[in-house]
Amino acid sequence: MTNQPTRILQLTDLHLFSDPETKLLGFNPYKSLQSILVSVADGIAKKQPSLLALTGDISQDYSQASYEIAIKLFRSFPCPIAATMGNHDYPTAFTKVFGDPSQEINKTFAFNNWQILFLNSHWPEHVGGQLAKNELDFLYKTLATSRKQHVMIFLHHPILPTGCAWLDRIMTNNAAQFLEIIDQYQNIKAVICGHIHQENNISRLSVPYLAAPATSWQFAVKSHDFKLDTLMPGYRWIDLYDDGTFQTEIVRIDYDETLIPDLNSHGY
Repeated sequence: MTNQPTRILQLTDLHLFSDPETKLLGFNPYKSLQSILVSVADGIAKKQPSLLALTGDISQDYSQASYEIAIKLFRSFPCPIAATMGNHDYPTAFTKVFGDPSQEINKTFAFNNWQILFLNSHWPEHVGGQLAKNELDFLYKTLATSRKQHVMIFLHHPILPTGCAWLDRIMTNNAAQFLEIIDQYQNIKAVICGHIHQENNISRLSVPYLAAPATSWQFAVKSHDFKLDTLMPGYRWIDLYDDGTFQTEIVRIDYDETLIPDLNSHGY
């Protein structure tokens, strides 16, 4: 067993526009992502990640250009990129840049005795998510053949309630079907999502369900209605060890008053 972990960098909820100058909620997501990448650069040099995990909402305006901006920014990364769609992503443009999320080559990544799975919870014309039958079939089939491996699952929408009433109305619509499948296995080490623009850590049957801060604006925790936060954008590092344990760390960029959104906003 090697002591050197396999490292994954999770970035989520970029919300990019075709025009890098465009703001939403008084916030420039392109500028924020640039600051994130400056912060990440030091970590990449030290940690040497094996995978960049993009967990959805890469685009805000559904444009081909927004995805091309993203892939250009990540072109220098010394590792493969795995991306899954969020509710703001546009399947046609997403697929042209990041590949078809329904193809297994874009859904499974093996490192030592770890199996990293990506599920597509994009539900056309809905803000909440849903795992289509082919996604659930893929999950069932893959877990059945991965019993001797440690499994970590990424998707955009959360599976479990987060404690924010308004966000819990737009989580994964058929989470119960997902749970029915994974409850059959003891080798699921974590389920990791985006969508909620905040750090979150909930445990169910000893499996942690984690969410990372967005690289864009942040949502206030435990809020009943839509509410923005003054916390800085961030990202998640994950270190996977051969014995099935893992360590994870949330990193936020240094405070920048130009990255405080309009706190009077009531949605978008």
